[in-house]
Amino acid sequence: MTTFAARSPEDDAVTLVTADAEAGIQNLPEDSIDCLVTSPPYWRLRDYAPDTWTGGRPGCRHRSAGLGSRGSVQQRCRDCGARREHPQIGLEPTADDYVETVRAVFAAARRVLTPRATVWVNLGDSYSTNSDGYWCTTPGHTGQSHYRPRADVPHKNLLGMPWRLAFALQNDGWILRSAIVWHKPHATPTSISDRLATRHEMLFLFVTQPDYYFDLDAIRQPYTGDRALSRRAHHRGTKPNTARGTWPRTPADGQRGRNPGNVWTIPPDRTRIGHPAPSPAEIPRRCIAAGCPPGGHVLDPFSGSGTTAVAARELGRRFTGIDTNPAYHELALRRITAVDPDTGRPQ
Repeated sequence: MTTFAARSPEDDAVTLVTADAEAGIQNLPEDSIDCLVTSPPYWRLRDYAPDTWTGGRPGCRHRSAGLGSRGSVQQRCRDCGARREHPQIGLEPTADDYVETVRAVFAAARRVLTPRATVWVNLGDSYSTNSDGYWCTTPGHTGQSHYRPRADVPHKNLLGMPWRLAFALQNDGWILRSAIVWHKPHATPTSISDRLATRHEMLFLFVTQPDYYFDLDAIRQPYTGDRALSRRAHHRGTKPNTARGTWPRTPADGQRGRNPGNVWTIPPDRTRIGHPAPSPAEIPRRCIAAGCPPGGHVLDPFSGSGTTAVAARELGRRFTGIDTNPAYHELALRRITAVDPDTGRPQ
């Protein structure tokens, strides 16, 4: 396990750990995290790293020996006998295996959370393919293929992966407080013609006890034209639809605005910053503003390109990120330390 450290101009500590999520969490102090914001790898949707081959003949192109029993992969090269290793969350043999893997990560996280901590989990859904699985090319790694396993349900089923995980965490004693629909306007066009295009993902808020930190004022939204004129005159909304601003804290400052509700319309990230699935910064920004006390400590055990880190730093919170890919940490460090010269805020 490798740890990188950086400090922002505001001297807020940012720590990036290169490790498996569960292993990285186990090395954190008990009761040290005030807010966990993350988006685990979605099951069977993306591959974040190429295969690793050990042994065998140097220079061999390494071809899989084919399928074993029950749709598993023979982890040997058919030409030189090298062993293939692809340990990665999101490529488990079945949907149930995926849920159990992610479930273990959150079980480990309970030890490091403070009693009033909040946990925000963004997860997209998956569709089953055929019962025998299929081969696909890893994005960004031309010519390398891996086997995507079966889902144990009939072909073309929407699997309900976010809710499978949510119910599993409930069974583990987590309290599910909100199920937020992230509505994605201007989503990537799809060629699929036998079902409706997916325009949303789920974002869940979990806590460990009924008494937890939550600052609704930090994410209130301005009242709009759909309210009666008399009510708008009495309840003046003056703040932007973002968690960037400092919201009114007393009646003398004006009406605080409305509860943003559980449908958040936020455009997807289109920056192509070197990560196959970057999250828009507004999602972790809202989660941290509402769910982490000022000066608190934010954890992302699947930190990727550092979007949660950027939001945490922007809001004056400490941050620890864990990821298996050191290249993503290098990208995250560049983003964390990049400051807009005009505003002094992260770019």
